[in-house]
Amino acid sequence: MDTKLKLRIENWRGRTGVAFQYFTSPLKTGTPKEQDDRLHLVFMMASAGILKGDNFSYEITCRKDTRTTITEQSYTKIFDTGKDGAKKHMEIELEDHASLFYRPGAVIPFGGSCYSSSMNVRLSSRSEFLYSDILSAGRIGMGEKFAFSHYRNYVCVMVDDRMVWIDHCCLEPEKMNLEEMVFWDGYTHQGTLYFYGTKEKQERLLSYAKPVPVLMGKTKAAEGICIRVLANSAQDIEEIFDEAERDILQTGDRLRG
Repeated sequence: MDTKLKLRIENWRGRTGVAFQYFTSPLKTGTPKEQDDRLHLVFMMASAGILKGDNFSYEITCRKDTRTTITEQSYTKIFDTGKDGAKKHMEIELEDHASLFYRPGAVIPFGGSCYSSSMNVRLSSRSEFLYSDILSAGRIGMGEKFAFSHYRNYVCVMVDDRMVWIDHCCLEPEKMNLEEMVFWDGYTHQGTLYFYGTKEKQERLLSYAKPVPVLMGKTKAAEGICIRVLANSAQDIEEIFDEAERDILQTGDRLRG
């Protein structure tokens, strides 16, 4: 099934709101809510998960002087798709002084699933962007650790038409020993958080200390900060990313420029 979502966020008299939205089944958006001077949106899917042959396409535009947080209703389950697989592609654009925090739920690839996703992000040097991704090794309780056939997630971030960060996660359990130290090192969940914003906020993120016992690393990209986490539950990673987001917001809402 081909599924599309288009969303445009604009500033109306100092308040952030949804100017345009379009989506097809099974995607939909929840009622927008304003909290702490940010617009909060929830993406929902009226189906059990991603199925064989599904093809998702997202287009999100945040106009100047907007502040938005987007989350998802629940974890994303990728069912056994066979060789046909499923795909997802996103295009995100932020104008001057736009802030977007995109925090989707964890992804759970079932045994036999084949999934490929990509995301292109175009930022202004005077914008702010936070993105997180959490991936489970599978349905651990069902004995399906690394039982999927293929998982790929590609993210490219551009600032003023200059590439500043690329993340390409490609996992094929039949060809890779994902239990090794250079991969997941025995853990069951992997998390990635990327942030681009003011120097002050990036420095605060670099000084952030992990609140729970996990394996975590931080690094500077060409522009922005990346955090990697290995843990044994999605909740542990979510707690880290929630705290990191709060740390960023505590520095104030000033953007570049």
